Amino acid sequence: LKLYINMNDINDNLPYLIYPSSINDIFIIDYTNKTMPRLKAFDNDIDLKNRFISYSIIGGSLNSSITIDYLSGQLYLLSTSKLPLYGTLIISLSSQTNIQLTIFIHDNQTDPQKFLISIQQYSFSSQLFYFISFISITIIIFFLITIFLSFYFFEQKQKQKQKHDDDPLMNTPSTTTLSARSILTTTNKKIYDTYYSFGDSVTPDIIHV
Repeated sequence: LKLYINMNDINDNLPYLIYPSSINDIFIIDYTNKTMPRLKAFDNDIDLKNRFISYSIIGGSLNSSITIDYLSGQLYLLSTSKLPLYGTLIISLSSQTNIQLTIFIHDNQTDPQKFLISIQQYSFSSQLFYFISFISITIIIFFLITIFLSFYFFEQKQKQKQKHDDDPLMNTPSTTTLSARSILTTTNKKIYDTYYSFGDSVTPDIIHV
């Protein structure tokens, strides 16, 4: 009995970047010799067609300043008049893995350390500015809401007071006279007649209860 096993590799591994080795650090490129580096990626699939890797730029702030070779991953700088360059580049590996690189390109006219320090200081100042602006706007909004609510409740109180003052029953001077008359019934129970008098002493209004 013979058993033939045919193993077919499937494209189940995603390509990954091996140069630059760290995508979290700034990729510093020295363009003094007028040369650009080549990106390198790898795929762990066995089959050759599944290991094929293509390179393309799909975004980033430097996508109009840098191009890349589709097959080799070689980077090309479109213009040297804009150096130094600092920004991001989003690379797609075989349309499966997207990688964002932070790139700094300089020549001998620029000190990379001083430039990066100035960039970091500017970034910190910008973050501090936005934080202070956010706090200030929040305080202003809270203050305006407090003023609005205070004004609203003051107006409501004034309206209630005005309504109270406009009530004719509350503004008419009156005297109230309470009198009672007992009537003796056959069962020795007393019934009281009550009279209420409203108005002034000249023209009183009498209500019998």
